[in-house]
Amino acid sequence: MYLSNKLLLFIFIIVFSLSVHAEKSYDLKKIINRYDLNTSEFGFGFLNLANDETVALHNEKKLFNSASLVKIITTYISLKELGPSFRWRSDFYYTGEIVGEALKGDIIFKGKGDASFSVQDLEDMIREIQRKGIKRIEGNLLFDTSYFGLAPSEVTFDNDPMRAYNVLPSAISLQSNTINFRFKSQKDRVKIDIKPYIRELKINNNIKNTREKCLSWREKLRYETKVSEKKNILNFSGKFSRRCKVKEIDLAMLDWQTYFYSTFKQKWNDNGGSFNGDFMKSALELDGNNLLASHFSDSLSNLIRDTNKYSLNLMSRNLLLTVIANKDNVQPTEIMVNSYIKNWLAEHKIESEGLFIDNGAGLSRNIKVSVNQYLAILKKIYYDPMMPEMISSFPIAGIDGTLKKRMSNSPINMNGHFKTGSMNEVSAMAGFFLNRDKEMNIFVFMMNGKKANMSQNFQEALIESIF
Repeated sequence: MYLSNKLLLFIFIIVFSLSVHAEKSYDLKKIINRYDLNTSEFGFGFLNLANDETVALHNEKKLFNSASLVKIITTYISLKELGPSFRWRSDFYYTGEIVGEALKGDIIFKGKGDASFSVQDLEDMIREIQRKGIKRIEGNLLFDTSYFGLAPSEVTFDNDPMRAYNVLPSAISLQSNTINFRFKSQKDRVKIDIKPYIRELKINNNIKNTREKCLSWREKLRYETKVSEKKNILNFSGKFSRRCKVKEIDLAMLDWQTYFYSTFKQKWNDNGGSFNGDFMKSALELDGNNLLASHFSDSLSNLIRDTNKYSLNLMSRNLLLTVIANKDNVQPTEIMVNSYIKNWLAEHKIESEGLFIDNGAGLSRNIKVSVNQYLAILKKIYYDPMMPEMISSFPIAGIDGTLKKRMSNSPINMNGHFKTGSMNEVSAMAGFFLNRDKEMNIFVFMMNGKKANMSQNFQEALIESIF
């Protein structure tokens, strides 16, 4: 008896499909064996969205610290709950009365979590107020921080509290509470330029100019803040090599109240006004009936691009608190974050057993998420109307963001959008890529352990094997 042509074709397809999958499985095993990594310390997963087929899985149910991959969850939830056109609002109010050019009362700044609020935005608001005829403020600058609840109690994530990634969430921030310091080697000295320039700050420059190689230059600098007779002194020491030429770093060397107050006072007076008052902070809502000026941030759809491409921690942490404030009409704190995320995932039929997330940035040693959970979230994103906004916010392989210097010579170059996550003993990457057949795939990788930060080439080799 001869087999029909249709049956032969069916058998051929089955055999060919099994051989392809066996070959892929074998390729992955060869790649895993090529790298000296503990197989229990990493997990990964591939999902082909063209046929909804799981291509490969490893430790897919194990819980890992995913670091900044948490920003995928934060930005997706925010787009769904706040909408792509959402804008943060910041306001200036006043108490007392306006007599001629004088405000005989206090000026109040009320923030609602806008981590993108800049020195230029502040100066624009100051100019708007002064165009209304107010030149002299005879009271104080009051900060209304009532939109959020109490700030986290921890001072820092690691042993470098002044680094930009360590800035804590707040209803009010200016320039993400950071000052840009530019170091330039000039003959036998190191010149320090700061932006924005604040006259009330004094900088002591005791940096030694060396001729050594420009390696780990950040670690060789020392910096601290001291307050003397109500003057803020920024002390710099350590070493800076001439071979480094010019380097920049953003540091949070002032508490946000002092930073905002000093900048406000300088900009108010520089624009022709007079203000010599002090500042005060209130966690209770202040009387805001007398509106002077308002500022609206860029749209959320634009802001999440910077958030994910450049992994902005303060923006992410403020964003998730803003979602909770809008959703539940409460003063949110980060204690509420994990339960909110788990409830949200449950409402959207995404399994969250064992998941733990304690802030919207993933800046924590306590984060626990599985490969399967990220695969489900990314699949949900792909079939969501917000998919274009989300995927375009991920760094493009070899092109921009945190992937600008990665995969530039790889076949994945320009073919993948991936969010990365890294901190000491944590390395992760997740996102979307097109294979050679132009089929969309999801990839998730997480590794926790002493060799985690050496796994980037391994991650890329895994993707290329499926590509």
